[in-house]
Amino acid sequence: MKPAQRDWLIREYGRRLQLPYPMGLLEMLEEALELYRRHFVVLFGIGLVPALLAIPLGMAGSLLEAMPSQHWPLFLAAVGLAYLFFLVSVSLGHGAQIWAAGKAIMGEPASFGEAWVAVLKRSGALLLSHFLALFPAMMGVLLCGVGVLVTMVLFYILLAQVILLERRAYLRAITRHVQLLLPNWGWVRVLAFSFLASLLTSSASMLIGWGGWAAFIVAEILREAMPIAYWVSLAVGQLWQQLASALVTPYLATFLTLLYFDLRARREAYDLQVLVERWDSLSPSQPMLR
Repeated sequence: MKPAQRDWLIREYGRRLQLPYPMGLLEMLEEALELYRRHFVVLFGIGLVPALLAIPLGMAGSLLEAMPSQHWPLFLAAVGLAYLFFLVSVSLGHGAQIWAAGKAIMGEPASFGEAWVAVLKRSGALLLSHFLALFPAMMGVLLCGVGVLVTMVLFYILLAQVILLERRAYLRAITRHVQLLLPNWGWVRVLAFSFLASLLTSSASMLIGWGGWAAFIVAEILREAMPIAYWVSLAVGQLWQQLASALVTPYLATFLTLLYFDLRARREAYDLQVLVERWDSLSPSQPMLR
């Protein structure tokens, strides 16, 4: 099939079927925002779970200062276990957002509960595969700081998408990830796109989270004079910060999932495979969705 024929098929039929077709950076950023807007309740709700768990951890330092020293060892042990649970919840929450975003990209319904059930069923594969991928990913330390970026992209950045959306695991998932990114310097494009998207979401989180920093300043001012107001301000600051994080992280997960499908469309013509599978369901009178 000639490139012009492919473009015509995608333009005339593919977009009606919500295919994961190849995109440029600006189109991908816009599409990720539109998908997030349409599925805001599900994606934001998933992000709230680890965000709310992070609030008591953020206050742990202040709680430790106010606690008698004889209780410190038990408290630190509890904080360590809670932090480990929080890290697992962040990984699973990110996976649930990816699963829901993948369903949305393919035009399929996904609920909050379905996303968590799907990622919990694959939680062992998800966590262990990421742990195994850390070893080759961290080999970049031997090369220098820039080397870490290269190896993290090659072995890690879209691994959750491979595990959850292709149902691969462990070394098979890592090998598949490398096969997607390595040919034709594809990892450079992924590195540039993911860096710009991360920069955008980090900036948005900082701008939205300004109220949290203001609450922290107020808390320090009131620390000695009004202890109750200090704790209230501290809790409000933590809540604001975590809500800001929960608001922007689903967008990044959606963008990276679009980037994953973009790679599959470029490497394997995955968009045309889906087009063929759905051809019989396409009606000439079907309204345009994009």
